[in-house]
Amino acid sequence: MNGGLIITTQFLEQQLGMLIEKQSNSEIEWQDIADFRCQHLHYPESRDTIRKGYKLLGEYLANGWSLVPPGGEDGIAQQRKTVKINGDHTEVSECEFEVTDDSCLRNPEFLLKSHGYDPRLFDLVSSKSSQWDAGNKRLCASRITVRPKASDILMEDLDAWIRNLPDDVGAPFTEYDESYLDGNKLLIIPISDLHYNLQSTMMTTGNEYNCKIAEEVFFKVVKDIISRTYQYRFNRIIFTIGGDMLNADGPSGMTYKGTPQDNCTHYYDACEQLYAMIVQVIGALSYLAPVDVIYIPGNHDTVSGFKLAKYVEAWFRKSDRITVDSSPKPRKYYKFGRTLFVFAHNGDVKRLPRIVADEGKQYWSDIDTCEVMLQHMHSEQVLVEDHNIRIQRLPTISAKSRWSEEQGYNAKRQCKSFIYDKDKGLTTVLYTNIV
Repeated sequence: MNGGLIITTQFLEQQLGMLIEKQSNSEIEWQDIADFRCQHLHYPESRDTIRKGYKLLGEYLANGWSLVPPGGEDGIAQQRKTVKINGDHTEVSECEFEVTDDSCLRNPEFLLKSHGYDPRLFDLVSSKSSQWDAGNKRLCASRITVRPKASDILMEDLDAWIRNLPDDVGAPFTEYDESYLDGNKLLIIPISDLHYNLQSTMMTTGNEYNCKIAEEVFFKVVKDIISRTYQYRFNRIIFTIGGDMLNADGPSGMTYKGTPQDNCTHYYDACEQLYAMIVQVIGALSYLAPVDVIYIPGNHDTVSGFKLAKYVEAWFRKSDRITVDSSPKPRKYYKFGRTLFVFAHNGDVKRLPRIVADEGKQYWSDIDTCEVMLQHMHSEQVLVEDHNIRIQRLPTISAKSRWSEEQGYNAKRQCKSFIYDKDKGLTTVLYTNIV
């Protein structure tokens, strides 16, 4: 107890982890720890108070003392964990924990669990450990190398499959197992703010981006998602288009409202290339499950995005596994099971709950939660999470533009995809990082 407030073991473990990590990570600020304490204890403390209170703990840590919290899953009290990821996809993990039986250090499953790895997903490549007594406890410093278990599907196979699709991907799909729909799952792939045709260089922005790179990262995202979800039986797939997929809205090379852009090729060439990429991926996804394509009007490609939606709609007009919502409405509503989804490029966060409540009133008796997904700002943010409504912004896989560099914006490049269950709602969030 502290001033009438309950301090949980979880809070203490998280706080200790932050204090230990701060020793070697200069990016962790004292204000971060103060904010963490305020969030959980509900009273403010100055960053100087936290810094001064850390002095004594810092002396113990600096002299190699091991702070072992009580309990821990399977009797393993883990601390000081560091992880290194190698170029060959192996990972090296180092941590300290208490042991009661030396034989457990020859047990691969025990070692994997001690370092926080699921033995079903990782193989132990090598291990090394040292032990010492600390009072009445036996402590161990352990270093292991692990490798993810091999998947049943190879990225080379996926690449060949997508690249060699038949031209007539809009034809009705005949070889289809009806049991595939029994999964009652929805996969959402929201490719937001791709900015295809954006020209960025190391000199002007610190990163390279052009049509070729945009195409590579686009297909990388799709292949990564397929390779990580192929074992699911999806009821449906949502694939969003528009939302600034194109960097400019016409041959003038400017946005819809006339802001000049740095483009790498002619507008017509960029349209032809992007449109071909989109229908190719939608056709591929339709082999996994029926696809609902949702067009989201953006501010860069307002007209071009609508043309893209009508192009996709016409391309797949004969397919009974692909639907396209090509309307130019700024907010799109989609219900799956007990969840209502709202897709938009941007919106006033203060007004959105009232707008959604009004526009989606016909759904309220049939849903438990509402998910509002916005784009535009190129960074991941949860803006509102209250009363079973969550408003979030999605990140982008696009590189920085010259304007973003000038403004100092530098969010992590990634695609955030989702798996929803009909009854349980959100079950899985997938991140595909662009490095």
